[in-house]
Amino acid sequence: MNKKILTAAIALSVAATSAFAQTKQLSAPTKTEPTTVTQTTSTPKPTTPVKTTPQAVTPPDAVATKFKTMYPEVQGVKWMQNKQTNYVAVFKSKVNECRTVFNADGSVVREIMVIQQSALPAPVSAYLTKNFAGKTPKRCEQSKNEKGKIIYIIKYDDKLIRLDSEGNEVKQVEEMEKSE
Repeated sequence: MNKKILTAAIALSVAATSAFAQTKQLSAPTKTEPTTVTQTTSTPKPTTPVKTTPQAVTPPDAVATKFKTMYPEVQGVKWMQNKQTNYVAVFKSKVNECRTVFNADGSVVREIMVIQQSALPAPVSAYLTKNFAGKTPKRCEQSKNEKGKIIYIIKYDDKLIRLDSEGNEVKQVEEMEKSE
């Protein structure tokens, strides 16, 4: 009886091996069969932030009225909302590109105007000459908060610098606290 069981086990083993080999052979792709490989992993791929274009919005009446009072000559203003849900007016005043940020109640958070490098105050220019000799800024902006505090934002290809009118660096956190 043991011989019968042993013979049956060997036969079963040989049959299984043979069947496995045939399955492998049959499932191998041929040159004429198109194949697609779907790879699944249990580790999620890192996501990169996607830049989204701000959506155009219609500001509340208080904001629109305040804007018209401040800039009666401006036409073609574009309105957006920033991450803090403030209303941002983007427009051109005379020859400068400008942005004015408003709270929903119409109060001004800050006014930002693109300026020429030659319009920077002497201490700011001196700081840039000392620390960025030979480099030309891509953009210079003057930002004024509701209290009248002015800072200058200078953008290079690889660096963003914030300076007060005395040429001292201003950290972003400090700028936010002073504008609130």
